[in-house]
Amino acid sequence: MARVFGAGGGGRGLFVVRAVIVAVCTLLAGVLAVVLLLGLVNREPTAEEVIEAFRDEGLEVGEVQAVERSEDRSLIPKTYEEQMSFTIPSSGERSGGRVFTFPSREALDPVSEYYEEFGGVFASYVYVEGNVLVQIDGDVPEDQADRYGEVLQET
Repeated sequence: MARVFGAGGGGRGLFVVRAVIVAVCTLLAGVLAVVLLLGLVNREPTAEEVIEAFRDEGLEVGEVQAVERSEDRSLIPKTYEEQMSFTIPSSGERSGGRVFTFPSREALDPVSEYYEEFGGVFASYVYVEGNVLVQIDGDVPEDQADRYGEVLQET
């Protein structure tokens, strides 16, 4: 009769290996979940999400239009990822604002500087939060324009 050595303890060793594998997988799943949640929490809003936040807060948003870089004939530096314009009809037929998103703060700065440089000629209000810039035309009353900036800060 042949004897198998270690047969009585083999199940126990396999149990320990399985327990270690389960523990490691659980730990990895927890780390992955935290990384994904942090990515969602720290994600910059899209231009559309900012405009939707304006609407949700009861701010006036008339006609909305996505502006493609290739179609943008303005002198605004083309460092942005997205640009959406919207009208504020109560302040005039051509009055409104723009929402820009950028890949980084370095890409945002030239657009912010552009609006600062032309502030004397074309007055406007500029609000920045993270990598998002909102520009509101200068013919909008300041207290109304500031509300758009406040909502941006909350998004």
